[in-house]
Amino acid sequence: MSPTYPYKQDSLKQGLTCRPFEHLAEKLAGFSKSPQGETLHPKKGKSTPCACKQESDTELFLKAMKDVTPLKDRKVITQPHFKKSKTKTQPSPLDQDLQEAIQELKDLVQGKRPLPVEHIPEYMDGPRINSDRRLLRRLRSGGFAIQAYCELHGLTAYEALKVCDGFLADSLMSNRRCIAYIHGRGRSSPGKPVLKEMVKNFLNRGRFRRYIMAYCSAPSWDGGPGVTYVLLRKRPVKKAKRR
Repeated sequence: MSPTYPYKQDSLKQGLTCRPFEHLAEKLAGFSKSPQGETLHPKKGKSTPCACKQESDTELFLKAMKDVTPLKDRKVITQPHFKKSKTKTQPSPLDQDLQEAIQELKDLVQGKRPLPVEHIPEYMDGPRINSDRRLLRRLRSGGFAIQAYCELHGLTAYEALKVCDGFLADSLMSNRRCIAYIHGRGRSSPGKPVLKEMVKNFLNRGRFRRYIMAYCSAPSWDGGPGVTYVLLRKRPVKKAKRR
């Protein structure tokens, strides 16, 4: 036998009084869905998707600051403006040499720097045989102290030759190492400079030529081509033997 449960006869007759889904079918009949799954409202056809208005950051900031009261007597701080630094490219060694050469030329033209005596057409040096170029550069740059000067201005070529010979003999007897002849540039001469050519021939062909180690025009600050420096030996150089 099946079990029996006590119940009231009145409840069966009255039935269920709370039916929440009684009219659910009628409510669902008024709705439909689109193929894309969008919900359609009843009696109004297809509805547009819900699109909330997107507010910008500025609008949100102004809305948040609408109740803020600005301070009085405040200083406006502006953002400093930084200039973009331009990177300087280093010039190449060739450009540096070119700029230095141009500057040297400007100084020479403007007279700020003397012209090297070896670049003057009147420059002379010697002797051409057995001459040490390093020694000549040192002599030309004033590397040796001049121990005596011989003035030849106002003399004739014959008189100047006697003075040159006596001055050189006295210098050798006095153990002088470096001497100088002041003969001038000979610009007043109608042809070649007379005294200067005489001094050159005397140094190359005179009787004391074996005592002469080197000679050259003086630097610009000591007379230039108008003065000739002479570097002497203590003993004469021996003559080369012929084979």
